[in-house]
Amino acid sequence: MFTVGYGVEKREQKIQSLMTDDPVTAVVLAAVHFEWMLKRTILVLGITPTRKLRAQLELVYRLDDKSFSRNSPTYKSVWNVEIMNGSRRNASLGRVLGNLHQLQGHAMKVRGKIIHGNGAVSRSDAMRAVDLFLGSGRKLSLFARSHGKSLDSKLVIRRKTIRQ
Repeated sequence: MFTVGYGVEKREQKIQSLMTDDPVTAVVLAAVHFEWMLKRTILVLGITPTRKLRAQLELVYRLDDKSFSRNSPTYKSVWNVEIMNGSRRNASLGRVLGNLHQLQGHAMKVRGKIIHGNGAVSRSDAMRAVDLFLGSGRKLSLFARSHGKSLDSKLVIRRKTIRQ
C-alpha cells in the first residue's frame, strides 16, 4: 500500500486517520509500517552486502522468541549482528525501542489476534497497539537519523561487508 516515496510521516497520518472508523485495519497497517521501518533500519545501517541481507530478512517473521528454532533468524538476532557492531555496541534493539517488551507483549499479540482470527480486539487495545507500533517506528527513524541515514531515502547498495 505504501512506497518509500510515500514517506514515514504521511504513512503515520494515514494510519492514525483510520483509527476512528477502522481500528482493525489501522493495527494491521501500523504493524506493517513498523516491520518495514525495522527492516529498513537494518538494511540502511547493516554491514552485510545488501543483496545478501535482503535475502536473510525475507526469512524473518518474529521479533524475538526464545522457544523458536535457532535455525530461523529473528529481527533481534539479525539486529544484533548487523547493527550492534563497531561504535554501536550499546545499541540493542530493546535499548533503541525502549519498549520491546510492550511491543511484543501487547502490540504483536493484538496484531496476531487480528491476522490469525484468534479473538476480538477492543478499540482501546487497537489504539494502544497502533501507538506502540508508530512510536517504535519513530524511534527507529530517529536512531537511523542519529547515524546520518534517512529511512525514506534510496538505499545505498553495499557490495562488500563493512568491517568495523
